[in-house]
Amino acid sequence: MTIYRDAGHCIARVMSIETNDGTAKSGWQMRYQAGFPETRGEGSGLSAEERFTQDAMTRGMLHRELTDLQWNVLVAKYSINDLEVAEAVRWLIPRVESPAHRLFVTKAVTAWAVPKRLPEAFYVLHSWDADGTPESTLRRWRGGVGKWLGASVDSAFKEVEQLLKETGLCIEVAA
Repeated sequence: MTIYRDAGHCIARVMSIETNDGTAKSGWQMRYQAGFPETRGEGSGLSAEERFTQDAMTRGMLHRELTDLQWNVLVAKYSINDLEVAEAVRWLIPRVESPAHRLFVTKAVTAWAVPKRLPEAFYVLHSWDADGTPESTLRRWRGGVGKWLGASVDSAFKEVEQLLKETGLCIEVAA
């Protein structure tokens, strides 16, 4: 079984699961050992298909065990699937705790989830408000949305860490 180093390692693998493909690899690709030098050998006896299966099963477990908020905030922040990210952002927008109006929250959550991947004009703070709200208020709102989302990510990471320990998928448990 693959053993994850920590919650970050696990989340990175399961949120990028679509990078795994069934295509034949060149000789150098088959000899390449991904991972950190100090943890090579940990679970390296698994074939690519077995690693993919383990990551898929872990992803399913996380989706099932995390709250909807925890799951969607991780997907919005870390998934490489643009459609999945967009769905998670749409799910998060009405749930964000903020005094800001809907347009502002929509833009703030989107900018948080996909930083620097949209046209530059999207990130202009004044374009997030049509009411002439002072810049200091816009910055406070953006900070509040970012803080709420960050706290949600922290909560999700703690829960993932706990789940990995409970299921024996964390290196600390296996060692």
